[in-house]
Amino acid sequence: MEVFGLQASTFQCKEDTKLQLLGENGFRMETSPQGGGIYVDKGALPLRTWSDYNYLSADIYHESHDVLVVLFSFTDGESRSITVHFGVLPRVVTRICLPLTALNGEKLFLDRFPGVMQSVLRGDAFVDREHITQFAISTISSVSSRTLEISGLHVSLSASEFQYEQTSYIDELGQLAGKDWLGKTKDSEELVRSLREEWQLSQDHRAEQTGYGRYGGWKGLHFESTGFFRTQHDGERWWFVDPDGYALFSAGMDCIHPAETMKVTGMEHLLTELPSRNQEFSNAWGDQGYSFGIANLIRAFGAQWHQKWMDITEHRLKSWGMNTIGNWSSPAFIQNSELPYVYPMVNFPTTEQTIFRDFPDVFDPEYDKNAEAFSDQLLVMKEDRRLVGYFMRNEPHWAFVDGLNLTEQMLRSPIRFKSKIHFAAWLKEKYGDVNSWNAAWGSSFEKFEDLYEARRFSEFTDCAERREDFRLYNRIMIRRYVEVPAKYCKIADPNHLNLGMRYAWVGSDDVLEGCEAFDVFSINCYQFEPAREMTRSISEHLNKPIVIGEFHFGAADVGMLAYGIRALATQSDRGLAYQYFVEQAASIPELIGVHYFQLNDQPVLGRFDGENYQIGVVDGCQQPYHTFVEAMKSAHNRMYEIRMGYLKPSEYCPEEIPKTGF
Repeated sequence: MEVFGLQASTFQCKEDTKLQLLGENGFRMETSPQGGGIYVDKGALPLRTWSDYNYLSADIYHESHDVLVVLFSFTDGESRSITVHFGVLPRVVTRICLPLTALNGEKLFLDRFPGVMQSVLRGDAFVDREHITQFAISTISSVSSRTLEISGLHVSLSASEFQYEQTSYIDELGQLAGKDWLGKTKDSEELVRSLREEWQLSQDHRAEQTGYGRYGGWKGLHFESTGFFRTQHDGERWWFVDPDGYALFSAGMDCIHPAETMKVTGMEHLLTELPSRNQEFSNAWGDQGYSFGIANLIRAFGAQWHQKWMDITEHRLKSWGMNTIGNWSSPAFIQNSELPYVYPMVNFPTTEQTIFRDFPDVFDPEYDKNAEAFSDQLLVMKEDRRLVGYFMRNEPHWAFVDGLNLTEQMLRSPIRFKSKIHFAAWLKEKYGDVNSWNAAWGSSFEKFEDLYEARRFSEFTDCAERREDFRLYNRIMIRRYVEVPAKYCKIADPNHLNLGMRYAWVGSDDVLEGCEAFDVFSINCYQFEPAREMTRSISEHLNKPIVIGEFHFGAADVGMLAYGIRALATQSDRGLAYQYFVEQAASIPELIGVHYFQLNDQPVLGRFDGENYQIGVVDGCQQPYHTFVEAMKSAHNRMYEIRMGYLKPSEYCPEEIPKTGF
């Protein structure tokens, strides 16, 4: 394996960073609570360091209180930048291995290597590996200073080997070993006793939601009944309207499953021996790995674990004031429940060749054909009155790049996309002849078909007409991306609401193209309160209401190593943050619902992609966070009076602490 080591002595420190050399190829880096890092410019490395090799690797060790998020950043000569976020567990050596092909920007979430938590790419659409001008290693902000040791930093032609020492990182119940906290389950006996008592309570005291209809709507406001969920503006604010005509502000819970599953592959060195796949705990094993949460239910209820979990969970949701089963929830639980639900569609239509990440070649007939087939999954549920509506997909990866110009990405590619052919025809229709086109663009093309050749991209001049044509065609492609599958979905199921695509954020107005085809615009909002101005602006632009498909808060006071995208100090603060968010949302006329992500904490050692957030309403031992739950109940009890203007929403939001989100 050909290797080139990056010497620690070549790095320079950023502000608030201290660097101590440890031998020839190792160093200790200390950063302030605000974050910090080190960097090396192109003059300190051989010219083709990043293009001649395939992998960048290093061993990292730290003794912090939680997951350390380490950033590897690359900047090229055109000031494009990509940063890869790696999650590194405390108190164990972790080998980072970055495929340098990731710098082409085509993947948002990178494949996990052994021992590493989630690996996420942020920044521009790509960087030019042959012209990297700066490489940096840094940390994000934290509640305290960070010290990490890095050794063996090198680039190589092949991936590193991984040899780790065995460490018992979690206990038999799936909890972090070697740490105590308020609410930690002491042993399996305590777990079994608690769950059995709660199940008996769910049988003895049925949770009733008085003042609400059979589909969850609020009886304080009634509209025309149509037999299915719909939306309506009452002159002041938008609403969901349930099949019986009652107004509904959707307070939902995402990912209602018995438990999250931990990915075992690559984490074996941190585990004690797990139960057999073929005996008592066989149901705790799945395609993604092993679920300590399911194993804990089996401890309590044996072969009846699933039904009794559904009994407990239905009772919990109703007593908490939840009125909607959110995205990615268990089909068995939905069937067993009385609550209305939303449906996440699967296999969003694509094409064999994609323009950027998951953005398909939308003018390829294959896209239209696959969109029609995609809609067929709605046929079996089109008469289901408990179904609120469907999300066509979640967080398109192409939309994570702010201001992304898909036209530019398409023309940089050597692939002769059908959309590229359509673009040439569009230009020909607009300009009439090549001379007029060249005059507008300041170019010297001989024919419109010259656009098919990626090498001609360098001939484009930076002129207003060319930028405007790129912008317009960008919108044309996005509009088709939305409208084609939306059309087929409405044909397959005219009864239910199209709830959109759950965008992660709106990086430009281009993203809104075609979204008039939705009945409700959906966005995931990881803030402490919904953005009123943005919500109003999008709703007015589309003349549609908005639902928030995800939000969450995590805290630092229990046995989890990553707190989530928004973090607070305690579970009590989490509850107050939830109440503030929901009550503020209820007071926004354009919003008609908010769905919390998610029911369960994620595994201490990470789910399939390495995410391991403390964001659940219940922990890995199936125990609710009671102070969080009490605040949830208060928000749900007040939200309709707030929405009608009878009460003011909470004005107190606890102080945020730095996240450990990836």
